[in-house]
Amino acid sequence: MKFENQICPVCEKTFTENDTIVVCPECGTPHHKDCYFSLGECKNKALHAEGFSYKVEEKESAKIDVIIDDEIKKTSEILDVVNVEYKDEESKNNEELKDTIEELFKNINGKTTDQVLINKTPSSFYEAAVGQNQNYYMPRFLIMEGTNKKNLLNVFAFIFPLAWSVYRKMYKLALLVFCIYIAFMGISIGPLLMNEEIMTTIEECVIEDPNAMQNILAYQNGQSVKLTKSEAHLLKLLNDAEMPDYVFYGKFVASLAIKFFLGLNATKLYKKKLEKNIKKVMELPLDDNGKKKYLKSKYGVTPMALAAIIGFIEYFFLARF
Repeated sequence: MKFENQICPVCEKTFTENDTIVVCPECGTPHHKDCYFSLGECKNKALHAEGFSYKVEEKESAKIDVIIDDEIKKTSEILDVVNVEYKDEESKNNEELKDTIEELFKNINGKTTDQVLINKTPSSFYEAAVGQNQNYYMPRFLIMEGTNKKNLLNVFAFIFPLAWSVYRKMYKLALLVFCIYIAFMGISIGPLLMNEEIMTTIEECVIEDPNAMQNILAYQNGQSVKLTKSEAHLLKLLNDAEMPDYVFYGKFVASLAIKFFLGLNATKLYKKKLEKNIKKVMELPLDDNGKKKYLKSKYGVTPMALAAIIGFIEYFFLARF
């Protein structure tokens, strides 16, 4: 379509491939059919005497085209409503422009079309690969694509980094997070496992009473439980073997720092993973629908039930150490 993405001079809306367009026979200015007949003449009629001739505006710079419903427009200043253009690095670092872009994406409610490009690929392929929660990820991918703002906090990845990584099929990241949990667990219970007196006393207590450890935990939680002599001795050994404050707080700070790092970088890492996977799929001998189905099945998400089980284990067990 010759005039696609050009702007009607009457209603100032961008032409789409489905619009019926009337072109002025004198100057070549395109109009929406209804706009032309409602006006009754060419919008640029006053310029005809000067020899005005309409020229199609070429858009060579990288752009993000976004279709926005009239009811969600806030101001005409939101990047001309339709197009977001980045001509140089200076515009990408412009804080005012960045804020405007964020405001724009807050108002499109995740609406995207094949006219929206992410890494030179129609966003519909990313939507297929994301599968669930497209309205959350697509605007963030677009912000990352068009600005230098790459770190956007992913709350779920911050709270449940292991469950999130598995859910999004980022298995290498999931393995790394699991190893971090195991390392922190080793710092917490490693000294206890290496204490021969504690291990011997635990064995004696369990032989004497299979519920010995439950009794000790109940006692520590303030429940009225009568401990045997062996259980009381084991409790004293465990209290004496508690990690020093500097180790406890150091582990806490390190754990929080890792969570913040993963939470802030999760969406960026996820976008890079999708870019790599989509690039592979685009080379397959499939039509677009076939490629999208393949992306959704192979790179979509794991079953929510599995992610929920891992999240439960992560929150109530692994993250406690």
